[in-house]
Amino acid sequence: MSSWSIQPADVQSVLNDVQTTAAELGEQLTEAKFQAVLDGLTWAAPLTGDVPAAVNAMLGDQMRHLTNISNRIQAGTVGVANAVIAYNNGQEDMAGSYQTQLLRSAESGDFTYFVQHGHKG
Repeated sequence: MSSWSIQPADVQSVLNDVQTTAAELGEQLTEAKFQAVLDGLTWAAPLTGDVPAAVNAMLGDQMRHLTNISNRIQAGTVGVANAVIAYNNGQEDMAGSYQTQLLRSAESGDFTYFVQHGHKG
């Protein structure tokens, strides 16, 4: 007997909330908004000197962090959704595999496993 206790409707509700919040985050962190910040700094180049280059370097560094956050959000939602489907189909080993792949995808940003082996629809 499994020690898991999953309520699919509750999981789906949480995943929907996560996707909504992730979409809102993505809307706030667009390339256009970052470019507007840089454009705002360049108008007074004689006064601001190296500030635009420094801000651009900082934003470039932070983009890696934002990409990592995005990968983890996507991996979490895809991995959990697939794990719950597998569990509901009585495929507990596959549910565990999805959990393992969730972590790998979160770290690497490579979602090939889910494209090839994930549940469709």
